[in-house]
Order: sequence, then structure tokens, then C-alpha cells
Amino acid sequence: MRGEYDETDVRALGRACASPGFFHVVNHGVPAAVIANFEAAMRDFFARQTPEQKRRVKRTATNSRGYADDEFTKRTRDVKEMYDYGHRPRRDLPPDAPENVVLDGHNQGSKRLPDGLPGFAGAVEAYYDACARVCDGLLRGVAASLDLDPGAFDGLFGGGHTSYLRMNYYPPHAGARFAAADANLDDERLAAGAEDDQATPLEALGGPRLGVNRHFDAGCLTLLYQDPSCSALQVNVRAHAGGAPRWASVDPVAGALTVNVGDMLQVLSNGAYRAPEHRVLASAPGAERFSAPFFYNPAYDAEVRPLAGNAPRYGPFSYGYWRRRRFEGDFADEGKPEIQISDYLLE
Repeated sequence: MRGEYDETDVRALGRACASPGFFHVVNHGVPAAVIANFEAAMRDFFARQTPEQKRRVKRTATNSRGYADDEFTKRTRDVKEMYDYGHRPRRDLPPDAPENVVLDGHNQGSKRLPDGLPGFAGAVEAYYDACARVCDGLLRGVAASLDLDPGAFDGLFGGGHTSYLRMNYYPPHAGARFAAADANLDDERLAAGAEDDQATPLEALGGPRLGVNRHFDAGCLTLLYQDPSCSALQVNVRAHAGGAPRWASVDPVAGALTVNVGDMLQVLSNGAYRAPEHRVLASAPGAERFSAPFFYNPAYDAEVRPLAGNAPRYGPFSYGYWRRRRFEGDFADEGKPEIQISDYLLE
């Protein structure tokens, strides 16, 4: 049933997905030139455009694609800028052609920027396609690790995956006190910039020190490019055990891409593999940082339900509905709490 997959590799993949849900992939097959071109394009976008120029491609309440500097995670403002690029069904047509306007919206092309950023779209698309191939291979291995046919999840992506690539820029924070001791400060004190039991004025610390607040990824798999120059990603190794969080760093590895399980895979595996809770520290004083998560997601019309195990622990739901509700929670600090897979737990 496991076909071309080595038994040892399959078991190792299963263990990594089960706990802690984060792992590194080496020999992934993405050419170094593709990664280098993509990184250069990402840096060009954030460095060469003024704030006013970047806002020409700002995302809206009806279009999740494009630039943002006001992202919320768990109703807490993130300390970063970002640009989202998603799947484009017809690349032979303009990004805003009707055929390319999907549930998430459409890609806002670089032609709307003053200099057009030559080569930007090509570099981003090449890296996007490479990430999709890596995730497709990984997911077939994950299926095998669950004693399923390697193609068990193919139907979820049969209508075309709806993945998106996020480019993150974490700006430097002059004067912010940032140290290894911050690693296990609770989120509220990190977000507010307080280091002890007595509240410290935010301005005295130079700003908050959480780039992205604690959260679980909503998709199937996340494939992450980390800036090799520093470590900021942290996983809560006690997220599914209860009690106070315990944060451990997920350091970048040269030449590797970082992978984590998402909520959809937790449902598909019937809870055998659980999405890890994680967060990102803000940049250190005088330093800037880049990262790029690729969120590998099912087709909008896919029905997500447990495919492994015996008695299902989750009820079925539409991925398109899930995706839309999650974006509504990300876009603004208002309205109902974010949708969670716990909403579909069966008694």
C-alpha cells in the first residue's frame, strides 16, 4: 500500500506529524536558484516600494490577496508587513480576469506598482509551483504513514488546490529589549512589551515583541522558508497536553524547508496528527527578517472529514466555508471568534 515509500522514512514522517508537528525537509528538490530568485523578489517588494506604493495592492475585505500591514492573529495585531499570492487557475489570462477571481479574491499584479517589479511574478510563481510539488509528495507520504493508500487525499485536491504563499517582512524595532529569556514569557506580556509582573510602558520597550501571536495553521500542510540568519519561530510543546505553554524554538536549518501540520490534516487523520500551536517573535533591535510560509490547501468544494482511524471524531465540513470564515477573522479585530476545528468535534 505504501508503494514507493521507504518504510523507515514513512514511520519517521508519522512520528514527526504526531509530535511535535514540526519538522525539517532536506533534499526537497527545490532548486537553489528558484529559492534565491524568490527571496530576491520578496526583498525587492518590501524594500523598493514606499508605504503608499505598497498600499496600491492592499488586500480588502473581499480580496484576501495582496499587501497588508494590519494583520490580526487571535485578535492581536501582528508586528509585520506581508504580501499574499494565491493560486491562479488561468495563468494565460490577467490576474483579475473573471476566470482568476476565486473565493479568496485574485492576485493583485505587480503592474499596479510604479516600476512593475520586473521578474517579480515569474520568481514568485516558480517558487509557488515548487512548494506545491513538495507538499504533494509529502502528503502522499503522510497518507502512507496512516496506513492509507498514498493517493487517499488526492480527491481533496482534484478540483485544484487553493494554496497561497505569504511573504512576511518583520521590520527592526529600535530600542526594543529582546533576549533569549523572552522565549517563555507569556503572550500577553510579550505582546504588551512587559518583562515582569509590573506593567512596563510599551514605549519604554520600543514596541511589542510578538511578530505573530500564538495560533494553529488552518490548512493541510505549511511549508516554510525561514530566514537563515536568525531564529524567531516557536512551538508550544504543551499545546495538546494542557497546562501552561512551554515554548521551544524551531531553528532554521541550512538548505532545509520547515514543515508543520495544519488543522485540515488533523481532521483528515482523525486526530492522529495534531496541528502545533506556534508563534513568531518580533525582530531584534536593528535587525530585519523575512519568512515565507506556503499554505497547502484543498479545493474550495472539498468535503473535509476523517479518512483514517475507525470511529470519526470530527463531522464533515466544506473547506471553502472554513477558509472564508478564517479570513474574516484574520482581516479585522471584530465580529465572531475565529472558526476552529473543535467546532466540528463529535460527542
